[in-house]
Amino acid sequence: MAQIRAGIGGWDFAPWRQSFYPPGLPLKQQLDYASRQLTSIKINGTFYRTAKP
Repeated sequence: MAQIRAGIGGWDFAPWRQSFYPPGLPLKQQLDYASRQLTSIKINGTFYRTAKP
């Protein structure tokens, strides 16, 4: 049996706030929520700019 893995290239997309994330989920909890729904998340922020504290 084949296994399908799904991932995303980020997690902070405004349109997803109405379709993927539960209503009322705080922005600071989006990564935690997304990481529990998918098998991988690509984080580009460290490549494109210096990380903020």
